[in-house]
Amino acid sequence: MDSIKSMGVLLPTRGVLVYAKGSRPRVELNWQMAETAERIGFDSVWVGDSITSKPRLEPLTVMAALAARTHNVKIGTAVMLNALRHPVHLAHSVSTIDNISDGRVILGLGAGRSNNQMFVDEHSFVGVPIEERADRMEESIDLLRKLWSEDEVSNPEGFYPLNNMSLEPRPVQEQVPIWLSSNWVQRGLRRVAAQGDGWITNVPSTEMFTKCWNKIEEKSKEIGRDPGTLKRCLYISVNLNDEDEALAEGDGFMQAYYGIPYEVVSKQLLCVFGSARKVIDAIQRYKEAGVDYFIVRFASPNQMDQLSKFTELVAPHV
Repeated sequence: MDSIKSMGVLLPTRGVLVYAKGSRPRVELNWQMAETAERIGFDSVWVGDSITSKPRLEPLTVMAALAARTHNVKIGTAVMLNALRHPVHLAHSVSTIDNISDGRVILGLGAGRSNNQMFVDEHSFVGVPIEERADRMEESIDLLRKLWSEDEVSNPEGFYPLNNMSLEPRPVQEQVPIWLSSNWVQRGLRRVAAQGDGWITNVPSTEMFTKCWNKIEEKSKEIGRDPGTLKRCLYISVNLNDEDEALAEGDGFMQAYYGIPYEVVSKQLLCVFGSARKVIDAIQRYKEAGVDYFIVRFASPNQMDQLSKFTELVAPHV
């Protein structure tokens, strides 16, 4: 099915904790979904990231397990908060996973938010003042690429001083693709233009998508970069059920996931809850606006059922 070659599935690395309600999480659901997505023909599987703010399975560990259990799907982060990790550790882990997977890693990175005390605390717990996160993120991206490709890397100034450091193993890929997330944040969009191999966004309207993309194009041209080389990826939350059931189940998911209701979440990120036709129309609108890749998250406790419905009812039509 050609349509799902430009689609990936977000795995429930947080959902298995949320729905365990204090019991042991069903970690195996992640392997089941990944193996099913690969068998059906999806292009990729993805894991989210947070440490204490939204507890979940640790993403790099999960990616290594996925790399050993799958053969064809790409394995990505949507998205990793790389400022929470030292770039030497991160470069080493990602390169190792790229070797285990034979070159299937995509590293999606984001700066995260600072609008809640839980995010401030999360950064503090790992020794990173949250106001430094964007500067650290950008410096880290540059270092990751150097550590994956150069010998005797030095970084005399900044947050991560290095002197003549070489790292092995190198990734299988010449460079692991780095896709950067941003909505309507000026610094984030400039970062996509300057440092990204792709752009991940979850803006809740095609008008906002176009506005953001125009800014990325503008910034790319200012620095002499061809924006046409950037992958444009939309992260979309889906619940495929009858309208009332979809809204009820989706609201319960958002409450459990973020601690805030669907009405609030849906103003911040794209959620499409309801019939297959509704989801198809939304995907088609964004494709017409320029999206060439989709990461689908199922806002439901019934992940495998939602994956099956999406594959049968939506994928053939988009």
